[in-house]
Amino acid sequence: MSYYDSNDRIINCSDMIMKVVNMTAFSSSKLDTTWKEVVSGIKTFNDSMDCEKRMPIGERLAGNTRVVDLSQGVLLIETDHSGWIQYLRMYQKYILTGLKRKLPDLEIRSMAFKIAGTSARLSDVKAYEEQLEKERRIQDEKIELKEKQLNKFFEKIDDNKKTTENKEYPPELLEKFESLRKTMLTNAENK
Repeated sequence: MSYYDSNDRIINCSDMIMKVVNMTAFSSSKLDTTWKEVVSGIKTFNDSMDCEKRMPIGERLAGNTRVVDLSQGVLLIETDHSGWIQYLRMYQKYILTGLKRKLPDLEIRSMAFKIAGTSARLSDVKAYEEQLEKERRIQDEKIELKEKQLNKFFEKIDDNKKTTENKEYPPELLEKFESLRKTMLTNAENK
């Protein structure tokens, strides 16, 4: 099986596979390099009194983190200690803005984190988001059903009011109501 490349030359399947692998490796390498560059740009210092340890947090973060995956706008970052995740969360807006500026072709909306040695994957995040969306749809359907039931209930009440208001009462009953009304008004005036 063969296809044409960008120069309208026929290439075989193995060459196509190599092109895809090389493109993926290139984009991954570019993302890693850009990640290190953006994170290293964080110039805050830690509170260490030791001058040798007093280096910008960004450089230490860059040395202790790496990009693992990018899927559906979520960038999965691996770190060797949970403390680094706290710093990443603290500077998340700065990092995302820097990545978006330097790599505008990539859609990066948020970051997820994992500790080195754990088996967390972005597919786990996707499964969670899919389940969450499914639950939201179920809740929306339940709410819609309840609203329909309430509307029917209030329509029945309105219909009952209309039929009761338009009913003709026997003249004897109307006389009794009028007598009762006059008595109530007289009693109210005497008080």
